[in-house]
Amino acid sequence: MAPIARAEALNFAPVGIAHLTGSNTDLIRAAASGATRLRITTVAQLNGHPHVGTVMTVMCVFALARRFSHDVSLPATVVFDALDNAPGEHVEIGGEHYVRTVADLIEGGELDPADRISGFTRLLAWAANRSGIRYEFRPYTVYQQLSPVRECLHHIASDLDRFAPIVAPADGIVRIRPRCPQCRLMDKDARHLTITADGGAVHLDSRCPVHGRYRETIDIAGTGGWYDANTPVRSIQKGYLLAAERDQYQACSISVDGSDWGGAWHAHVLAPALSTLGVPAAQWPVSIFTPLILDRSGGKLSKTLYVRYGKDYADLPEAFMNLDILLERHGDPALDALWAEAALWAQHPRRLHRAYTVDYLAGLLPADQTPSQRIA
Repeated sequence: MAPIARAEALNFAPVGIAHLTGSNTDLIRAAASGATRLRITTVAQLNGHPHVGTVMTVMCVFALARRFSHDVSLPATVVFDALDNAPGEHVEIGGEHYVRTVADLIEGGELDPADRISGFTRLLAWAANRSGIRYEFRPYTVYQQLSPVRECLHHIASDLDRFAPIVAPADGIVRIRPRCPQCRLMDKDARHLTITADGGAVHLDSRCPVHGRYRETIDIAGTGGWYDANTPVRSIQKGYLLAAERDQYQACSISVDGSDWGGAWHAHVLAPALSTLGVPAAQWPVSIFTPLILDRSGGKLSKTLYVRYGKDYADLPEAFMNLDILLERHGDPALDALWAEAALWAQHPRRLHRAYTVDYLAGLLPADQTPSQRIA
């Protein structure tokens, strides 16, 4: 394989919004006018140790926070939404798909929390220390209780016919899922789900294959009840929450995610939903998307595919898929090198609005400390 050109030797063509911005801070200047702080929210599933794509997204979030804070002279906080509602166990019963969440398996002692959380907390603490930006770690259990999040839930549940084409264009099933109160199994495909809403609550009726029918009632004004919202519903709730935080915190609310959540997703899910909810465009949170990290096939780097297919997945070295292994083989200088790259993304629009391959990132890393296991 030909050597990868170093970053300083490459030319970066401006694309899309990069033609209009002298700096990435131009993306938030209008929204930051009159605000007293910046709240920058990002999200990840707690599905094990972060791979290099997640590492770069998190670093870019903190690098952007530092850049924005400096340029508009406002304090910044990164809010990390930790999705402990991610599936931790998959169960097939009677040909139907059920799951138990990471949080439930941790609570039941079936998962070691360190296996799912320690890699993220290690990365967040490192990035916070390096950037000088404070952060909040917000589990989904806490997130789903927030008042604006539940208010949005009630709006969706009260108007299913309007929201179903937005959040479930393929089958029309709005997936706001409860779990069995006895065994915590959750109907992943929501085939047995009925959603109803009254003045102050959302009622979720479902069926457990072991314990039969049950109902979960979500108190909109309080913290009672628990529900799992799938990705499109959760994305809409996040947009609604961040819009509400503009007044709650006098904040410029910024959502930063990987660029796979931009483009069609933003245009066909988030924007139509916020319009349907009646949120004026001027109150929408600023949405910024970090570079997509590509595998050797040109697709998004995927830990799910790596776990499923192993070495047959795009011939990727294990260090790219696990932060602990990356540090074991390259040491802390690996984080320094990746941070330096993320800082360039935060500084230059031409570098932010594009994709990078795993081999590009490999070219940035210091020498392998275990030569027999050298990264390609």
